[in-house]
Amino acid sequence: MKKLFSVLAIGLLLMAYACGGGDDPKSVMNDMLGVMDDFISDMGNADNADDVIAAMEKNVAAMKKLAPRVKAMQEKYPELKKMGPGTKMPEEFKEFEKKFEELGPKMLGIMGKMMKYAKDPKVMEASKKWQEAMSAMQ
Repeated sequence: MKKLFSVLAIGLLLMAYACGGGDDPKSVMNDMLGVMDDFISDMGNADNADDVIAAMEKNVAAMKKLAPRVKAMQEKYPELKKMGPGTKMPEEFKEFEKKFEELGPKMLGIMGKMMKYAKDPKVMEASKKWQEAMSAMQ
């Protein structure tokens, strides 16, 4: 399960590189960074399974709200779907590169907290919804 969360976290980061919306790509990128920052902060402050669930549910709601913008951007810029490890970030997104580099290890770090409570049935259900929300953004 830890490997799954790591893959999902990396996937979220890659989507963030590649995503946006029907509006200005920089606006969508800033919104994506805000969603990631909030999730990292909320998970960092989580002290029990209920806190983890609340953080995940808040993140799911934010991702669902952002998903239409993400899909619209992917349709407008199909080359962004091909981004991944070892690929260069498009020039228009270069200004966000440092922030993503900073968030990457933090995002992976919070997965440990999720794993701490992973056997809790309510956390399992929240994790499933979180994974579904991430998949909906692809």
